[in-house]
Amino acid sequence: MTLELAGLLGRVTPIVEALQRGLGRDMVVWGAKSDGERLFWELYVYDPEKQEPNATVAGLKELLAPHLRIAPLVRESVPYMMVSFDIDEQTLDAGEVRELNLYLTGVDEHAGRSYVVREGSMELANTYRFLRPKLDVDSVLGLVESSTFVDYSDPRTLARVVIPELFACKRVCVAKKRKKDGVYYSGIDVDQLVFFLNRFAYPRELIELASLYADQLDHLYFDVGVDYEQDASGAIHYPKTSFYGTF
Repeated sequence: MTLELAGLLGRVTPIVEALQRGLGRDMVVWGAKSDGERLFWELYVYDPEKQEPNATVAGLKELLAPHLRIAPLVRESVPYMMVSFDIDEQTLDAGEVRELNLYLTGVDEHAGRSYVVREGSMELANTYRFLRPKLDVDSVLGLVESSTFVDYSDPRTLARVVIPELFACKRVCVAKKRKKDGVYYSGIDVDQLVFFLNRFAYPRELIELASLYADQLDHLYFDVGVDYEQDASGAIHYPKTSFYGTF
């Protein structure tokens, strides 16, 4: 439905179908994202052991060639376990993916980093760590408060960043990005998803759909993410939020 609301369904469907034919239904995650004004997607291809040739950047170039040109070059010796790219109106109009995101794990299996790859350049985009919300709460809060972007001297600020209604989840991911920070909540239930959609003013049609089918979705878990920043007055703003699913 997010693609319909964004007016991109007809243009994205052939891309999704090509990925389904080449990879099946278990290796691709979609992220529906909002910057407060527009909806767009990010597609993630996950293959940590590199067992599926089509899940590599080279394989994706071939799979998507009839629909999108993937411009960046990536050495397949790079130990990335996931690759992603945005799908929005600009990408579709250009017929070209100009940026790829590569995700690498750290020494700790729950820590990692991502890089943005463009033609002729590569740069660190963010570092992240997945933690258990209850058992690792001190580590979660310590990582969140270790920030150059947000001043936590006002104790109310922490609750605007680590959102209490979402903290009861399976994993919390704390991300440190180039220009902002982020917190991702993995394994929330459908009631929390509806709260999230309301809290961040997603389109009313989407909220009503999630609410209408809440009983049927009650057995599922969802992932959501919130990027945040602070202005000169101390107010917290959320330049990008997202929720995730699989084909």
